[in-house]
Amino acid sequence: MPTTRGITRSISLVLLAAALTGSAGCVSKSLAGTSQPTVILIANNRGFYDVNVYAVRSGQTAGRRLGTVTGNATATLKVPESELQAGGTLVVQVRSVGGRFTWYSSAVQMGPGVIARLDVVQTANGSLGQSQMYSQVVPQRDRENQ
Repeated sequence: MPTTRGITRSISLVLLAAALTGSAGCVSKSLAGTSQPTVILIANNRGFYDVNVYAVRSGQTAGRRLGTVTGNATATLKVPESELQAGGTLVVQVRSVGGRFTWYSSAVQMGPGVIARLDVVQTANGSLGQSQMYSQVVPQRDRENQ
């Protein structure tokens, strides 16, 4: 037969576990609600092959994967400001899915009211060498509607 001390200890452990689980849930909910500032990248894939787009933090080292853009489609990708290079410039790496080609963009200066546009152009053999990235200022009226 269990003693009163054993029952009390078991109840205490159950209550402690419940309290820890409840407080961990509160922490994860509060962290999930915080959002990081982002910049917008509109990627237009004019080729047949799907491509993966990566932010490049320094040199030619691919950082965070921003997303996949399917062939002959456009996607809006949100780039965390933490993925920008020094001075607020954006450089991306584009890789063909299932292909052998990779392309690096030139650095594009980002700032308030500026979005980046990526035009992925693929040749018949899948080369990405004709692709380009540039910035575009968003009119004030369009910024207020976002």
